[in-house]
Amino acid sequence: MAKSVSLRTGRTFATVTAAKEHFSRILDDREPKQQFGEDDLADVRAVYEDYCARTGWALKSLPASFYPTHDRGPSYTTRCFGVTFEDGTTGSFSMDKALRAIAA
Repeated sequence: MAKSVSLRTGRTFATVTAAKEHFSRILDDREPKQQFGEDDLADVRAVYEDYCARTGWALKSLPASFYPTHDRGPSYTTRCFGVTFEDGTTGSFSMDKALRAIAA
């Protein structure tokens, strides 16, 4: 049976795949470092905060903004979601992993 994704914003997706497609469009519609607008921001924030809670990831500072970015490593570059925290630190996260973690 397919797992669904329900966000605290009220947005729901019948499957994780549908949620991934939605957030992929959001990611692809913005230039790198261009912050998400209010509606998209609320949904991305909801996923991120639920993901952190579900996986036990302690936040040292609250997220202040989210935006598209590139994660780079040896032999790879991938487009992903970036986050800037209220204390000025930054990070990135995989929406795919987050959605799988919060799916019911």
